[in-house]
Amino acid sequence: MSLSDLKHTLRKYEFPASAKEAILKIEQLLIGRSAPTSKQLDIAMDITSEFIFCETDRRGTRRGSGLNPLQELQLIDIISDYLTACTNETTKNTIFLSLFGSMESQRKLKILSILASMAVSASCTPVLLAVGVWLQQMGCSSSHSLQLVENVIQDHFFLNTSNQNSLKSLATTAPQFVCSFITAVTELYVHDVQGNKKMPPKNLLEVITSWVYTNPTLCMSAQLNPPALPVGAIPMAAVTPLAGLIHWCALAPLYFDESIDLEEEAPPLKKIKVEGEKHTIIKTLPTKSMNMSELYIKLHLAVLHSLRVGRRTHGPPTAVNGQHLAALTPLVQTYAHQLLKRGVKLQTDSKLQDCLDRIGQAVQVALANGCVYGNISNLLAALDTLPENRLLRIIIKKHQQSI
Repeated sequence: MSLSDLKHTLRKYEFPASAKEAILKIEQLLIGRSAPTSKQLDIAMDITSEFIFCETDRRGTRRGSGLNPLQELQLIDIISDYLTACTNETTKNTIFLSLFGSMESQRKLKILSILASMAVSASCTPVLLAVGVWLQQMGCSSSHSLQLVENVIQDHFFLNTSNQNSLKSLATTAPQFVCSFITAVTELYVHDVQGNKKMPPKNLLEVITSWVYTNPTLCMSAQLNPPALPVGAIPMAAVTPLAGLIHWCALAPLYFDESIDLEEEAPPLKKIKVEGEKHTIIKTLPTKSMNMSELYIKLHLAVLHSLRVGRRTHGPPTAVNGQHLAALTPLVQTYAHQLLKRGVKLQTDSKLQDCLDRIGQAVQVALANGCVYGNISNLLAALDTLPENRLLRIIIKKHQQSI
């Protein structure tokens, strides 16, 4: 069927029925034993633009308005229903990447962000797995991936703390999505942006800590479960969040203001009943929650455990890029120089020594378990420029001798 015939058929429907039919037509075009031709891909793009996202009219001219808010929700519902009903992973990912693989406009990214956020709310595994594949193929550090992740964080990890249990369960139901999500999140936080330390909100830190602590293989999920991609597609390398989380844990003593922990609001009160002789007395007890410093310590332990699990029994290591670990050194050196300007001895600064201890522990576990790829000599040389720390110095010397 020619493009004109396809469009003539689809124009018999009004939106949103036209969008639903268009997705089925795209499936017929793109799914087969061989990779689709360039002509088939062009036809799919034309249909997507006119009948699904309503970006162009029947003459191919760009529309100024596009979908209104109600139509966006209708389209999100159609896409979600299609992905949930689709039982073939390759077909599902092919259609999803066809719809959202190119981001010429912010409108499409907005729709995808709402779709992802709603899938998180509903714990919709088929949609979340498709979004996870999208994040990996786009690159977790790409601007579009970071925008999507920021939108999800705004919706679920700032003010809303009542849904933590459902969020924590995502590590079990959609581990590939969670793995790529954490990788992107580590690109957003614990970075010195124009002199300001951008730290993750506590609710986000709590959930990520729970994810990694209770699921040691989670950080390797994107690598252990390669996506079913369209025929002829080039799979992008799956990057684990381990290097980013090592940055978080190591820099937390330097970047995080521990006085904030002391200024936190009083913990919520837990009511208990005490039976008396004549009447029941209600007493309240504060429920203990971990402060930020404790959360970073727990996350550090979880990362070390994940590095042990990340050992590869065959093939080259793929868990942690040595260059990413080496990128810690200038950040720590900047802090050390500030201490020296104030006349502080580096060996006596507890924050700096905590940071160096954590770097040494992470590097030792990663190297001992064969998790680091890249130039190990350059990594050790970079770490050797850090301020004096007994543990780190022993680890560097040990591995330099073994190279």
